[in-house]
Amino acid sequence: MIRFSLLRERYLMDTSAGGTGAVPGITRALERIGWRSVGEPSADELASHLVLMFDRCVRVHRDVQELTYAIAAIMRDAGPLLDGGLPPIEAYIPAAEEVLRLYVDPPSSSAQHPMGSLDWHG
Repeated sequence: MIRFSLLRERYLMDTSAGGTGAVPGITRALERIGWRSVGEPSADELASHLVLMFDRCVRVHRDVQELTYAIAAIMRDAGPLLDGGLPPIEAYIPAAEEVLRLYVDPPSSSAQHPMGSLDWHG
């Protein structure tokens, strides 16, 4: 689980004046976990929905676990049916945690991150 302060810092950096917005970073995180192979919705479309949840977390409830569960629920509902049924939301928690991790600290920026090596559990 990532720290709220790291998520908040990244989100506010992305959404500040002159920032790119959070959707591109969330899209890249979804693509890195393989969302592209799902087909519909696209990673960009899903990111457009998830950004509202990120914003609510940063500006309202400040609960990364709640955000993780919400992401997992959306991924479950938007993903393909497996054997005609849906697995429980909890099955998507690891993927949701990975999306958050990759959003906060994308692989290409790890070495250049101003905070150095990030501590996800602190």
